Amino acid sequence: MGRPARRAGRAGPGFGPTGVPSMSRVPRTHEQVRPGDGTPTPPVSVVVLTLNEEINIRECLESCDWCDDVHVLDSGSTDSTQDIARDMGAEVHTNPFESFGKQRNWAIDNIPLKHEWVFHLDADERFTPALIREIEALLGKDPQTSGYFVPHKLMFMDRWLKRAGGYPNYQMRLFHKNRIRFIDHGHGQREEPGKPIGTLVQPYLHFLFSKGLYDWFEKHNRYSSLEALQAINDQSQPVRLKNLISGPRIERRREWKLLVNRLPARPFLRWFVTMFIQLGVLEGRAGWTYASLLAQYERMTVLKLRLLRQNKTSRENEFETDTIPNAAPIPFDPGDRIISHHSPRRKKAAPPTQPKGEQGQLVPEASPWTFKEKVIRAIWMLAGQPLFNLSFHNWYGVRNALLRLFGAKIGKDVRIRPSVKVEIPWNLNIHDGVTVGDHAILYSLGTITIGERCIISQYAHLCAGTHDHTNRSFPLIRDPVEIGADAWIGADAYVGPNVTVGRLCVLGARSSAYKDLEPETVYVGNPAHALKKRELA
Repeated sequence: MGRPARRAGRAGPGFGPTGVPSMSRVPRTHEQVRPGDGTPTPPVSVVVLTLNEEINIRECLESCDWCDDVHVLDSGSTDSTQDIARDMGAEVHTNPFESFGKQRNWAIDNIPLKHEWVFHLDADERFTPALIREIEALLGKDPQTSGYFVPHKLMFMDRWLKRAGGYPNYQMRLFHKNRIRFIDHGHGQREEPGKPIGTLVQPYLHFLFSKGLYDWFEKHNRYSSLEALQAINDQSQPVRLKNLISGPRIERRREWKLLVNRLPARPFLRWFVTMFIQLGVLEGRAGWTYASLLAQYERMTVLKLRLLRQNKTSRENEFETDTIPNAAPIPFDPGDRIISHHSPRRKKAAPPTQPKGEQGQLVPEASPWTFKEKVIRAIWMLAGQPLFNLSFHNWYGVRNALLRLFGAKIGKDVRIRPSVKVEIPWNLNIHDGVTVGDHAILYSLGTITIGERCIISQYAHLCAGTHDHTNRSFPLIRDPVEIGADAWIGADAYVGPNVTVGRLCVLGARSSAYKDLEPETVYVGNPAHALKKRELA
């Protein structure tokens, strides 16, 4: 046992000291511990859990250079993980992996640890000098707690995802070996309850995607099965409302997870919370990508939970019997390159060409939208419209309030169904008593005005936008649509731009109006023509 040996020099370009190709793609950061950087040496043993981690293990053990008792607990790697670990001076132990909780307990019971205090690290994680200094100061006070939750910084696409990653997110990593035992929970583990637990301030680094997206999806496919099983086991456990808003942060997070497991639309909720509550939207493409991956993970969990409930089982061995698929005839690249299996394709006919000397019909104009309009439209499309569509069918007041929030003018007793598609809310002017049916489209590029007590039936389309087809730049035209009071637009009917529908007018089902419709008249057909006068009894 001892500190990991420092890199002894390379056997050639791209090779490690054992001659093994250096595969690490994990970016170095200025924060992680470096060999010989003067980091303190607190009396702590380090245990690193591994399985096929040759990409990560060297950088991980270099960040353990401060420690004089480093152990690698391997689950049966078939790559060079164990060789690299031994070469760097770590003690290597092997134990077949059953679960995280059992593996961590095995380490406590079977590894001859030099120190009373132990830090468990994963191979895709790195110590930081600030964390080591905090641990040294803490242990110098001889604490009587059983263990400490430690925050981590999630590193993705060469940056720290502070918001999308939910920082600070805590794990039990530093503990006294005689005071802590672990129990399995979901895909991970938790500490046994009833122990005095503290919390550290300084984080370690977590490179969650260091082995690529293929590895991430493979692991989270397995994790989603375990999370679904855990949700079944937790369904009889009551949600304690007090714990949602008070108490330690970790307990609040766990209580919220218990609640969210019982809510509908979990994938969307996970994405929305990550993007707009945690403000992952401010972290650009990295935040968006990570939020989308979390939503996909939730979707996998929800589907498996649905299968569990349908099959009425809570036993893992009766849930999934997945087997490893046969090897593909083309080698798989762990760098996540797209593999294409070449197959004959039908030859496509060449598109007809325009006569020589002609420019064609379309030379697009510059965007007609201001930057502010683009931003607000994006917020509406990403957040407003999805919330609108997910609202309960008779929550008319909620949907009206949401439209008003985005600038729409909505009168009293307006009933808009949740499946209605609204393009730009602030161009809507809907008067009292209006009803808009399921799947209607209010394509409000220009203003749409709907008078009192109008009925817009299901699948109707009010279109306040078109293009000038006589102009090669195809400019956008945002002419208004106006529906008079007490009019009825039938199912699947179309009202085009710059059309006024008169008071008490009826446009029949699947009819299309391209010109103004006279008041108190029934119209049918495409294009709509007058059928008869409308007479109310």
